Amino acid sequence: MIMKKCLLAATLTAALMFAASVSAQEEKPKPQILFTNVNIFDGFSDKLAEGMSVLVEGNLIKKVAKGNIEASANATVIDGDGRTLMPGLIDGHTHLNMTTGVVGIEKMPWDEIGVRSTIMARDWLNDGFTTVRDMGGMGGRGLKRAVDAGHLIGPRIYPSGGWIGQTSGHQDFRVDSMRSMATGNIDSHTQRLGITRTADGPERVLEAARDNLFNGATQLKIMTGGGVASQNDPLHVLTMTTEEIEAAVKAARDFDTYVGTHVFSPEGIRRSLDAGVMTIEHGFFIDEETMIYLKKKGAFLVSQMTGIAPEQANNPVLTPVSLAKLNLAFKLSGNFVELVKKHKPNFVFQTDALGDFGAVAKQRAYEKYRHAELFGNFEMLKAATSTAGKMLQLTGKLNPYPEGPLGVIQEGAYADILIVDGNPIEDVTVIGAVDAWFSAPPRKAEVKTIRVIMKDGKIYKNTL
Repeated sequence: MIMKKCLLAATLTAALMFAASVSAQEEKPKPQILFTNVNIFDGFSDKLAEGMSVLVEGNLIKKVAKGNIEASANATVIDGDGRTLMPGLIDGHTHLNMTTGVVGIEKMPWDEIGVRSTIMARDWLNDGFTTVRDMGGMGGRGLKRAVDAGHLIGPRIYPSGGWIGQTSGHQDFRVDSMRSMATGNIDSHTQRLGITRTADGPERVLEAARDNLFNGATQLKIMTGGGVASQNDPLHVLTMTTEEIEAAVKAARDFDTYVGTHVFSPEGIRRSLDAGVMTIEHGFFIDEETMIYLKKKGAFLVSQMTGIAPEQANNPVLTPVSLAKLNLAFKLSGNFVELVKKHKPNFVFQTDALGDFGAVAKQRAYEKYRHAELFGNFEMLKAATSTAGKMLQLTGKLNPYPEGPLGVIQEGAYADILIVDGNPIEDVTVIGAVDAWFSAPPRKAEVKTIRVIMKDGKIYKNTL
């Protein structure tokens, strides 16, 4: 009996000691990093807040104040010396797996695609992008999970999974020798890998959408119009019926998230909005009536301005078919910039960059410049920070980063931070913008004016 009591007492003591140890670990203070003497672009104000300090605790911004902030004795202090502190950039539409053109990706082995994607992810972060929304082509679990776990260097990733569209849609990358999906055979390499998903009819769309969500998609990407890079879908074509679009939207809503769509034409945009789509990707041919409707719906317009830049005609990944469609796109997108300026929709920055590492790096640099050139530096910065962050919140309960907002410098936001030389509202080149696409610096050329890159409270670059 005495032995049993002793054993019970020892067990109780061990349990209490373990609980105390766990409690002590939970109460252990989070590391702090204090940025002093900085001017702040907060993501939405058109003037810098001068003489500020920002305290980061763990992975969140704990305090933003003018002058000094009291921090713990063990805090790391970084003196900004009057430089600009701003949110990390957000690319609203990327394709990390697309390290070549749509024809080349059909020929690339899966392991090479994977390795090249990790290099793309690292390059995006090194260029100041702390978050990207991968709008088709990446399954969702592999690369994102490796980055989140710290095994690889890269930005936060909001993956869409495989592109969903109809036979002969923008996602149908098959070459002529490959059989139709309707035969029950999967000849297409990108179809087998889940990079693209051809689905005809509401039931097939619903199945593809749910499979993307199973594989870790945080939102869905569909195709409701023709595109430039693909080979078998004229720009005028309307792809996916209303019922097919509604099937994707239903699947997304059941998971408390949303659908974005590739579409250019006013007819395709309206069909998509009517069916419940929340982000219009590109939308270059939009007319005024449709722009008003998009804004009324509270949807987001996500557009890459290099998509309608004359320099695209020299893009090495474009085939003769694509170049012919590109020339038509130039003619049909003439009112786009004026309509955006007039109606001011929720407008999000994107690069839609695809191709080899060097070409993509140059497109990223030029997109920063081109967007600012057309809409002004402040509008470019807002589109790549706070407005993009607002769009990411559409993922609702499926949001993989629910602790705080992204794209802003404010208390409680994620500590995704850049410090740059100069004032980006006055000079957008300080964030790496370059005024000529194909004369941009080589990919490995560091953006020297970006002095600090912090993501999730961790510093990846500091040259101060």
